[in-house]
Amino acid sequence: MGPRKRAAATVGTLIAAFLLPMAAQAPAQAAANAWTPGISPLHSGEYVERDIPGGADADRALKICALASGIACVSVGQGDGKQSIFHLYRCGTRSLSNFVDALSVLNNQTGGAEVRFTGPKVGTYKAPADPNVIWNFPNEATFDFNTMSIC
Repeated sequence: MGPRKRAAATVGTLIAAFLLPMAAQAPAQAAANAWTPGISPLHSGEYVERDIPGGADADRALKICALASGIACVSVGQGDGKQSIFHLYRCGTRSLSNFVDALSVLNNQTGGAEVRFTGPKVGTYKAPADPNVIWNFPNEATFDFNTMSIC
């Protein structure tokens, strides 16, 4: 192989060595901006809707969720501009995972039941039962919450 062919092969190898790692990083960087919020346990009949657009669409989805009497509707950000909306009705304490931002609650439980979020640094925040109020929580508190109690 002549010097020109070796130089061209070396340049080709260097370009491939530079571009391939960048291409492999692109999907990982996009995925790093999203997460999957979780509440555990989810009891029989409870469920979560994923990938609801944020803002007015998420508020509308909360209102639709809360049409059922006796339900607590919890919306939380996924980090990609979309929300996960949990439809909850069973009393008890649950563990939270990946609650980072954009937390809202529409509480249509009966009998004055509350939804309470607790974190080690911020203490307890409450969402009293009121089918006409969407309670919004600050992101710094949402990030700290590790448990939620209903009723």
